Amino acid sequence: MDIFLTVLIILGIVIAAFFVITFLIYWFNLDSKAVKLLEKPLKKHYDKIKRDRRI
Repeated sequence: MDIFLTVLIILGIVIAAFFVITFLIYWFNLDSKAVKLLEKPLKKHYDKIKRDRRI
C-alpha cells in the first residue's frame, strides 16, 4: 500500500507540474513568440528548396 501511495503522489506532482508549465506557456503566449523567432530561419530554408512546378 505504501508503494501505491508513493506512486500516486509522484503522479500528482507530475500532473501539477505539467499543468503549471502549460499554463505559463499560455499566459505569456510563448508558443507564438517561439514561432516568431523561428519564422525567419524557416523562411530562409524554405526559399532554398528547389521546386518542381510541372503540372
